[in-house]
Amino acid sequence: MIIPLKDIAKMSIEQIKPPTPDFSMVPGVKIKKQIKLKLKDIHVDDKGNTARYHGTDPAQVEVLQKSLANGWDTSEYLPCVRELPKGSAYNHEQAYGFNRGEAFENLYGDEFEMWFDVVDCDDNALLDVRLVENEGLPKANNKEIDIKNTIMEKIRGGFLDEDEDSIAEYVDRVCVFRTKQSKDNIVRLVKEAANINDKFMEYSEAKAKRWVKNHSTIKYEFGGKIVNGKHTFLCKQGSAYRTYHRMIRQYLKTGNKCQVVFHVGRPTPNMTCAEKRKATLDSWNEGIKNLKVLGCDTSFMSVAGFLPQVVDVDQWHSLVKVA
Repeated sequence: MIIPLKDIAKMSIEQIKPPTPDFSMVPGVKIKKQIKLKLKDIHVDDKGNTARYHGTDPAQVEVLQKSLANGWDTSEYLPCVRELPKGSAYNHEQAYGFNRGEAFENLYGDEFEMWFDVVDCDDNALLDVRLVENEGLPKANNKEIDIKNTIMEKIRGGFLDEDEDSIAEYVDRVCVFRTKQSKDNIVRLVKEAANINDKFMEYSEAKAKRWVKNHSTIKYEFGGKIVNGKHTFLCKQGSAYRTYHRMIRQYLKTGNKCQVVFHVGRPTPNMTCAEKRKATLDSWNEGIKNLKVLGCDTSFMSVAGFLPQVVDVDQWHSLVKVA
């Protein structure tokens, strides 16, 4: 049904019956209600449209103006706002629908009143919502550079790990209708923008399990599982104190010896991977020495080695031994 825009504010939401966007692929997001607002009462950040690299698109706005002059198509999703904290200058900010908002204002001024969905989400999820919403609108699909921009915002905000696997998994999750070639292009753009070094592999526990499955001669299991008669634990550089505790608790429970498999963070200009491994091992040994001084038996605690992380240097079928 097409509704003249001059009449839309006079109608109830039950009369309009707009579709509800599906953000089920973004955890913790929901459309909580619909609300009628004047454009002047919404905070619009010109840089806020993170799903668009260059912000609103004048050509697209012009196309929308011509279309909207004929009325609102009730099969379309409503534009969307998010509630701002109490005490803010505005009660709501634009969540998505920036091009449509600009078209409304060009046509009818900032006194124009329109129905909006109200989304409930945090700052991290809002980046995902904007990306997913644009992916779902065939009239104005994201360009690959737009998606790269959103992913860079997530990385800078600490919402997404700066490694190829994490980026690829995110693209697969939110860009479900894109071809593999397009997804690969997006990952490549992000890697270039973030200066991600393909020659170094960072690990999560899931990625460590994939390394075992795809490469390792010894089929390690982590989380205290028995491997070659020893409870085996995965430990990232800087987390040794947790591993001591887990080993002690497991040894007291079963009497079996324990071993740790280390991995380190990405090298920096001030510290190579080899230096990070040595510092990790030195820290571990210092902790063992301190436990011995306190009278603890540490004979059941050993280091199995480090996960291979440096491509074309480390042997990928086995752990790296550090003296």
